[in-house]
Amino acid sequence: MKDKFSFGAASVMREVPPGETAVIKFNGKAEKVETDWGDKFSFKILIYSHPSYPQLDVDVGEESWIESTWQSKSQAAENLMTALSQGIVELTYAFEKEKWELIRSQEGVYFLQQL
Repeated sequence: MKDKFSFGAASVMREVPPGETAVIKFNGKAEKVETDWGDKFSFKILIYSHPSYPQLDVDVGEESWIESTWQSKSQAAENLMTALSQGIVELTYAFEKEKWELIRSQEGVYFLQQL
């Protein structure tokens, strides 16, 4: 089979505004990447709800999502990456199968919790 070429940048999730939340599901690779703004933790995700993506709030009778990447220097992202590297079976399962709530405090600090 012949390889196909494609060009462009990967979709990166917009910041969650302070005081708001988003619902995501991890969808693949977690890695540390170099960006124009320094090293960040990068996670492939599906976005199920997010204040900056109002089209996801439309009730169409079935679940909708956007495939994207969460890139962050946050303590929450660093803690998740560290915990994943420890090979905790329950965490690995939750990372691969469950939805998570990404909460941003009024001060701009991220908190991540399994739903």
